[in-house]
Parts: sequence; structure tokens; C-alpha cells
Amino acid sequence: MSTPTTRPQHEFRLDDHETPPLSQVRAWIRAVLADLDPDLVADTELIATELAANAFEHAKAPRLIRLDHRGAVGIVRVEVDDAAPDVLPKPGTSTLGEFRGRGLVLIKSMGATWGVDRYGDRKTVWAEIPEPPA
Repeated sequence: MSTPTTRPQHEFRLDDHETPPLSQVRAWIRAVLADLDPDLVADTELIATELAANAFEHAKAPRLIRLDHRGAVGIVRVEVDDAAPDVLPKPGTSTLGEFRGRGLVLIKSMGATWGVDRYGDRKTVWAEIPEPPA
């Protein structure tokens, strides 16, 4: 079940760019999560860049990434908004070529849960990444 972030701790606007600014997104995540386990940070970078790239390839602006570390429950949540509520992700398929469409499959294989929350004018594709066991 999705637990949407009502007050995101951190936001990164993607619409100031013609192409997805993935290196900037990764640097932003490293700065925001600097105190966390490096493996968790790396997983979050990979998942966030996959979701951001999907928003650029399959949807339209406005686009926004939110990041929330829920330390009490041991989860990092990444949310990516776009303005295409009727264009839903389908794991393992792509209209962009046979070697595409594996990002959501990869996200799930990393132990993250993911989902989509739809609203009238936008959707939020989210993933929750568990902290590694201590």
C-alpha cells in the first residue's frame, strides 16, 4: 500500500532541463543522503534515475522528484511526478525498442517496492528502498 509523502523532505525539479539531468540527480541524492549507508545511497541513485528517465521518455512536464528518508521505519522513498496520469508504466515492456523496459523489473529485483498513484492532472511513480540490515 502506498503511503504518499505529504511533506517531502527534499525536492528536485526536472523541468529546467531538456534532457534528464541524471548526473545532477545522483549528486543531489548523494548530498541529501550523505549520512546513510553507501549501498542504500547507490540503490537510491539507480532507482531515482530510472524513474526520472521514464518520466522524460514516456510523459510530459511538469516533472518533479521527491526524496524522503523515513528513518523510523528504515525506508528511503523516491517519488517522481509527471503530467501524464493515463500513461502507466508496464514492467518489462517498452515502445522504445527491444532492449528497453527493464528499469521497473530491476527496481523490484533490488528489493524495492514500487507503485503508481494517479491524480486528475498527474501521476506519481514511487519506490521504497529498505535500509540494509544492521
